[in-house]
Amino acid sequence: MASQMQDSEAGDSTFQLVIDQLEELVVTIVEEIRERPGVVLAIFAGIVGALVGAGLASRSRPRKVVPARAKHAPGGVGDAAELAGLGLRLLRHPIVRGLIVASVGRQFRRRAAP
Repeated sequence: MASQMQDSEAGDSTFQLVIDQLEELVVTIVEEIRERPGVVLAIFAGIVGALVGAGLASRSRPRKVVPARAKHAPGGVGDAAELAGLGLRLLRHPIVRGLIVASVGRQFRRRAAP
């Protein structure tokens, strides 16, 4: 019976301590608001920002439709040969060749410069 009474008293004192701390927090916030009205704006901006961010994060995005051709995963030698053929056809174009030569030349100049 004595232990029940001690538990009850400890629970009551802990509850009273929590209530006192919450009261002190409210008093501190009210004093800060009176001294610095900009604090209210900062708190309000933080709350609005949190609500807007949560709203934007929770909205669903429409799924993009991926064509069947784009779903094809790269495979073996046949796909590599097809890609190599495309690369060779690109190298026939003079603008593409010029861009590649300029890019390689820049890389060599960067590495050669101390």
